[in-house]
Amino acid sequence: MKRSTVGIKSFLRFGLVLTFLIPVNVFAEPPFYIALKPGVYSPQSSDLEGADTGFNGEIAFGYYFNPHIAGEFGIGYFTTGNFDINVFPLTLTLKAILPYKRWELFGLAGGGVYIVSAYDYGESDTDAVWGGYLGGGLHYNITRRIFVGVEGKYLWTDKAKLKDEAYGIPLEAKFKMDGIIATAVIGFRF
Repeated sequence: MKRSTVGIKSFLRFGLVLTFLIPVNVFAEPPFYIALKPGVYSPQSSDLEGADTGFNGEIAFGYYFNPHIAGEFGIGYFTTGNFDINVFPLTLTLKAILPYKRWELFGLAGGGVYIVSAYDYGESDTDAVWGGYLGGGLHYNITRRIFVGVEGKYLWTDKAKLKDEAYGIPLEAKFKMDGIIATAVIGFRF
């Protein structure tokens, strides 16, 4: 009797794992999507004390591996509100999705390269640093092909090192871009 119970439990576990691995073409939604994400970047790093909240914008190209897992490649831009620091991220994101009717609740994790640039008194410098983030969001499917939503994530980065010169004296600024990124989302599946 105990032997058949183990067999049934193994079969149920296998079935549960299989639901996450079934290809998306078995389901009704198209697997590819593009999402536009306008929002804000709020610096939280003590290195950027006094920096104001600035603009954030992203374009993400995504793929649903199945209804519960999606991946995204993103390119974007964000800036601080009062410091002349501009950041161009190139990121990869993995989403764990909980679909419910027209809604998708998800957690996300990812990382990438952040190209940090500063412009000061006619001089500019650039550095590329690694960064990672964790977050979540909610999407509402207006139709099979159009969705809207919100996303939020917390970003951690390595220290950017930018060189400058003041009165002929070389200076080096080191700072992290840690902060909160919050966006609205409009997406199109194809």
